[in-house]
Amino acid sequence: MAVASGLLLGCASFEVDSMRVETRSLPPASQGRIVQAVDASRPDTHSSGFRLMPSGGHALATRLALIRAAHSALDLQYFIVQPDATGKEVLRELRDAAARNVRVRVLIDDLYTQGSDELLRTFAAHDNVEVRLFNPFMLRNAGVAARYLAQPFGFERLNHRMHNKMFIADGVTAITGGRNIGDEYFSRRDAGNFIDLDVLAAGPIVREIGSQFDQYWNSPLAISVTEIVRSDASRQQLQARFDAMTRAAESPALSDENEWDALAHRSPSVDMREGRLELAWGTGQSFADPPGKGLAGPVGSDYGVNRIRMNAVDRIRSADKEVLLTSPYFIPGPSGLSLLREASDRAVAVAVLTNSLASTDQPLVHSAYRRYRVPLLQAGVQLYELSPNYAGRDDRRRFFGLSAAGLHTKCLVIDRQEVFIGSMNFDPRSDHYNTENAVAILVPAVARDAAQLLNLAKREAANRVQIGADGHLEWVIPVGNEEYVHDQEPDAGGMLRLWLQLVSPLAPESLL
Repeated sequence: MAVASGLLLGCASFEVDSMRVETRSLPPASQGRIVQAVDASRPDTHSSGFRLMPSGGHALATRLALIRAAHSALDLQYFIVQPDATGKEVLRELRDAAARNVRVRVLIDDLYTQGSDELLRTFAAHDNVEVRLFNPFMLRNAGVAARYLAQPFGFERLNHRMHNKMFIADGVTAITGGRNIGDEYFSRRDAGNFIDLDVLAAGPIVREIGSQFDQYWNSPLAISVTEIVRSDASRQQLQARFDAMTRAAESPALSDENEWDALAHRSPSVDMREGRLELAWGTGQSFADPPGKGLAGPVGSDYGVNRIRMNAVDRIRSADKEVLLTSPYFIPGPSGLSLLREASDRAVAVAVLTNSLASTDQPLVHSAYRRYRVPLLQAGVQLYELSPNYAGRDDRRRFFGLSAAGLHTKCLVIDRQEVFIGSMNFDPRSDHYNTENAVAILVPAVARDAAQLLNLAKREAANRVQIGADGHLEWVIPVGNEEYVHDQEPDAGGMLRLWLQLVSPLAPESLL
């Protein structure tokens, strides 16, 4: 019935509220604990500071610390905000910040908000809080497939999703990278957590990130949740309902903030409490696709053109010695294959880490990637696929988190001098349909840290793919000082492999 009623809507969509007021990022705060912690280590006013955060526990603790320390403004932009313990904890802390007269703006893509309407609507009922949904669906509280079926004539528009991840506190610090807001991104599940990576930034680059947030926030595609989810309840009733929904949630314990992460760093949240935020300082630049990317014209047979992809490609072409690419969803396409082959032909060492069939949460994406494995290996590219069994071992918890199961890091390291980190996968969906954001960090110390993380994953948690003497693919599995060779994809059941054989020819690569 929901789908049938949705069909009657045809191409209907939410209208922009004519009374909506455009808002912009506030000037960087001049006082408060965040300013003091940054200024304590800032070498000058022209440099930007950076710190990689591979630990999920540290990444969440840092976000919570920044929320609690915020003096004037908090801006969040995410593809997913789960209505789980982590999502509710973050929203509750944001509510408390708003009660201190901190302006809170939250922008969420609408693809995975089913089941969250009441939570987001009641959160938006608080003073100093505004929530907007990007490119919203007419059908609410239904599965993803039903949402698309309810608007069959709007597929092209609805397939355009905002994949960006930004967190900005007081216009002074920002966090970006691969993580959404949810238990599995911060190693808080008993099983099925992601290996991910964020970067904490401070300095002039934060103004760039804030300007890009404003571009999305004021886009016609960003609609206030109060226009989408109507309610006859009073503000006081909505606020009480939010309090009841979030107070009952018992958040899982964070890992010890004083534990060293894989880079032998403690959590920046500890630095915050001690009043000095330790960062590596230098030059950086922020990039974001335009909000309307993918809506202006038809998609070609190969990769389109966008700011994030163009900057990543330019950096690969500029490499002199080494390219280290981490992409959980990796479909290079003909142009990507040619790009990596050209780099290898210039004697540039190229290594790619991606998900295995056993670790991916998108088997159809993996099926498209499989078509490129042999050509990539023949071109001299080193291929590594994450092993959930090895990454999730108890003795590797410090490096990869609790019960790690899948790779979610998006990172590109060039010559160990520059690192490009953000939300972009190396696949057609990131290129054509999703909007993405990223930062380029020209600080060798940060680039070396990123290379160290990739090499650690290659050595401790991944299978190396190679072409065997008989011409077939092999997976080399490291076990201590020994290596074992498999002639089939490790840890993946026969039924899954059979299913992919049957279904993958039906899945257009351009839509994956």
